[in-house]
Amino acid sequence: MSHRTIFLTGASGVVGQALIEKLDPGSVICLVRQTAIPQAGVETIAGDISLPRFGWSSAQWNDVAGRIDCVVHAAALTDFHKPDDRVMQTNVDSLENIFELTAAARVPLYHFSTAFVRPTPLSGTKEELAYAVSKREGERLVRESGLPHVIIRPSIVIGDSVSGVIARFQGFHNVLGGVLDGFLPIVPASRGAFIDCIPQDVVADTVIALINDGHTGGEYWITAGERALTTTRICEILDKFVTSLGGSFTYPRFVSPDMVDRLLRPVFLPALPISLQKRFQRLLKISAYLLIEDRFSSSLPELAPRLHLAPLPDLETSVLRGLAYWANASGFAKRAAA
Repeated sequence: MSHRTIFLTGASGVVGQALIEKLDPGSVICLVRQTAIPQAGVETIAGDISLPRFGWSSAQWNDVAGRIDCVVHAAALTDFHKPDDRVMQTNVDSLENIFELTAAARVPLYHFSTAFVRPTPLSGTKEELAYAVSKREGERLVRESGLPHVIIRPSIVIGDSVSGVIARFQGFHNVLGGVLDGFLPIVPASRGAFIDCIPQDVVADTVIALINDGHTGGEYWITAGERALTTTRICEILDKFVTSLGGSFTYPRFVSPDMVDRLLRPVFLPALPISLQKRFQRLLKISAYLLIEDRFSSSLPELAPRLHLAPLPDLETSVLRGLAYWANASGFAKRAAA
């Protein structure tokens, strides 16, 4: 990768950090808004993806456009609780600025979407999360841009498969934390539903291999696919993990989303303080989004031999390592032991 220069947005996020850790620092130019990049040797340029030409001067714009070999767009507003219009502005409207740089530099665009663009019963309803809507619309714009591009659809990105380290905790961690703390005793899914999670290093290795391959025009599902873990198996992993800390685990009750709407929200929620109602509603919303009844497709079996990728690491081990990192960083390990 030393002979190529990558322009990266979202460098402080989970995927961005995972990519930087795998790349030669001298081959990356990161667009940053406020958050500093901890890796030494990485070139950073202040800017905002929502501003025309990121708010740069003409000299900055021309300089970057003349030096880069591809654009990796990983920046996105992933907070499910932000106003819908802000999510759409960040994830959709700002794409015009990404397209302009990509076209000026005459390079390919590697665009991060999500596996959750797949249609669900909520698609097209007011209950569908703005994040999923924004990513689906973003994909449409990328396809219609006329630019050489690759669309990347990871599922739930978890920590490094070896260390468990992750740049910031996600909705996945919030839901598991709610279950472990006993705050989320009811989960709106079947016991046979799936949680498709993929270690961040697998995502980074795959994207770097795609860049090296030089092929454009593909849409790739970076998911566990047939190896996705069921909610029952995840609970067994949680039980094993909490027991190893000296605590005990109470299995949540799995119910249909319909039961949540008919009984839980109108009967149980009003009895809680407002602050707890909001937290519980947030966790229900995230869990309903993350837990899927049908497995995602996966492009990894197709890409692995072509790009010489390493086999997918054991997902149960990866989840346990990620849990250990989360538990130590969040203080859960101490609470469980106590």
